[in-house]
Amino acid sequence: MGKTAVILKQKIDNLGIPGDLVSVSSGYARNYLLPKNLCVLAGKEELAALEVRKEQIRKKAQKEHENLSSLARTLSELVLNVPVKTGENGRLFGSVTTMHLCDLLAKRDIQLDKKQLHLDSPIRELGEYTVSVSLGHSIHASFKIVVVSE
Repeated sequence: MGKTAVILKQKIDNLGIPGDLVSVSSGYARNYLLPKNLCVLAGKEELAALEVRKEQIRKKAQKEHENLSSLARTLSELVLNVPVKTGENGRLFGSVTTMHLCDLLAKRDIQLDKKQLHLDSPIRELGEYTVSVSLGHSIHASFKIVVVSE
């Protein structure tokens, strides 16, 4: 059987991501990929459109990288006060969680997912701590929090 060049429209495990030009068996393309609208045949027009699309994707990725770098700089300068209820000896009722921190950041118009934040250990006492953040595109930042009694 022959091979067919196709451009993927969606991510397909063990094959590629959207925009990839891949060579697959003709039967796989004809019987699976094309009927499910997962790809288009790689003709002259499609290849030209692919180059334009790749340029758009590259510009979008560059813009996103710049935005994340700016956010990383903003976070590195941030000191966030975290008011909590405490008992005797400054012990917290519960602990400061990443969800709690996300809510406080949202009040400052910084939208992060709790999965992006990393605490070395649960925060159960008053004091100053550093929180690391994974922003994506291999950009990491950290910011300080100060846990204070309400």
